[in-house]
Amino acid sequence: MRDGIKMGPRAAFFVAVLLAASAVGILTPTLSNTVTKDVQVTGFAVALTVDGIPDSVAPGDLIRVVAAMTNSANRPVPAILRMEVRNPNNTIPDEVTVYAGCGAEEVVSGTRLIYYIGWHGPLLAPKGISFAAGTSIATVSGSIGSAEYWATVLHEVQERDPAGYESLVEPGLNASLGVRNSGSSLLKALNYYGMVASSNPASSNLADWTLTTVFSERFVAFGGPSQDGFLVEIHPQSRGSFSFKLWAERPDALGIPHHPYTCGPL
Repeated sequence: MRDGIKMGPRAAFFVAVLLAASAVGILTPTLSNTVTKDVQVTGFAVALTVDGIPDSVAPGDLIRVVAAMTNSANRPVPAILRMEVRNPNNTIPDEVTVYAGCGAEEVVSGTRLIYYIGWHGPLLAPKGISFAAGTSIATVSGSIGSAEYWATVLHEVQERDPAGYESLVEPGLNASLGVRNSGSSLLKALNYYGMVASSNPASSNLADWTLTTVFSERFVAFGGPSQDGFLVEIHPQSRGSFSFKLWAERPDALGIPHHPYTCGPL
């Protein structure tokens, strides 16, 4: 009588698979230790400070709000300002007017408004970088034009606003010939965010282009070159109390479709 273990076809196949796996492990050993790293993201990319909103106003007053956005990131970051105004006692669309350049007013409810202040920028400069309005783009490029992050900035434009990107980088109607033909990603990005101008828009020479506003880690929304903020009018018929809440956001794909953007009173 023979002693031993009998295996059926299925068991034999399982053993064969185990042997094959063992053989692969022998042939392809791990050559190094495993390294694991955790990275903690701390703080916000943009720090916001707000001045100019008083504790009380008289009907008909104009308030100059200085909302300064400061970039804490080591790369350019586009940012717009959002502002919510509440009046729990009254309807407010006819009681408040914001004079803030380009943007939009969003009526959320009878006692709440949200303002989108800015268009699709400005583009804040990396932390520690500042150029005044009127600076030649050749000077800006000589300082930071070769930085690796410009391709990333344009890629974000392409994802968020394909039509704008096509007009900016590829042949289109919404950007000058000089910008489209330029090899400078910096010029293309600053032009997209409406921060450059030239007396000769057909030129690709960076020396022919200048900043129309500051390109800085700090930008006051939406004060333009003067960086003096924007105005809020409290209409003479206004009553009750107003609560202001402000924060910075990344542009949201040029806002909601058919968003009622205006340049002037919002």
